[in-house]
Amino acid sequence: MKSKPTKQRAQTVVILGEDDNDRQAIAVLVAALRTDIPRANLKPLRKPMALVRNVPPGRLPGHATRVSAVLRAFNVRTPIRCVLMHEDADEVEPAHEALIAKIESAFRSLPWPVHAVVPAWEMESWWFLFPDAVQQVRPSWQPPRQYAGRDVGKIRNAKEELKKAVRPPGAAAKFQTYVEADSVQIAEKIAGSAELSRPSFARSGSWQAFLETVARL
Repeated sequence: MKSKPTKQRAQTVVILGEDDNDRQAIAVLVAALRTDIPRANLKPLRKPMALVRNVPPGRLPGHATRVSAVLRAFNVRTPIRCVLMHEDADEVEPAHEALIAKIESAFRSLPWPVHAVVPAWEMESWWFLFPDAVQQVRPSWQPPRQYAGRDVGKIRNAKEELKKAVRPPGAAAKFQTYVEADSVQIAEKIAGSAELSRPSFARSGSWQAFLETVARL
C-alpha cells in the first residue's frame, strides 16, 4: 500500500520595515510584481525591528542575533521562504546602495535569503514615478509632475516634498494633503498601472534595485 505524499506547507515571504504603512505598501507592490507568489504568503511583521542604519558595527552581531531569534520562532509555525527588510536611506541616491549592503551583510547568517528594500530618500520618492496613480487616491490632489524626466532618487525630504506637490495652488488651509497612511492606497493604484515594472515618467535607481530584488525572490 502506497503512503500518501506529505503535503508541504507553503513558504512565507516575511516583510519587515519601518512602520505598518511601509510594510503593507511593499506587500501590495510585491504581490503585483510576483503574481506567482500568493498574496496570503506575503506576511508583514511588526516585530522584529531590523533597522541597521544607525547601529554601530560592533553592535550589529548582537542585533542580528535578536532578530534571528524572533524569526526562528515564527518559522516554527510558518516556514519562511525569504525575508524582505525595508529601511529608508534618508539620503539621496546612491546612498541606498551602501545601506542595502549593510543590511544584507548584517543578516547574512540567517538561514533564509535576506533582501533589502531601500528607497532613497524615503518611499515617497518612488511615488513621484507614478503621478497619475498618486492623484487617483484623492481627486482633490494635483498629480505630482514636477520631476518629469528626472531622477527622483535625488529628491531630499521626499515625504515633505510630496505633501507640497499634491497641494493645488490656492488650496484652503484645511486641505487634506498626503499623509503616510495614504501610501498603501497609492501602492494599490501603482499595482494596477501598466508601467509598474517600467515607469517612463521619471527614473530611480533605488526603484530599479527594488524591481531586481523582487525578481530574485
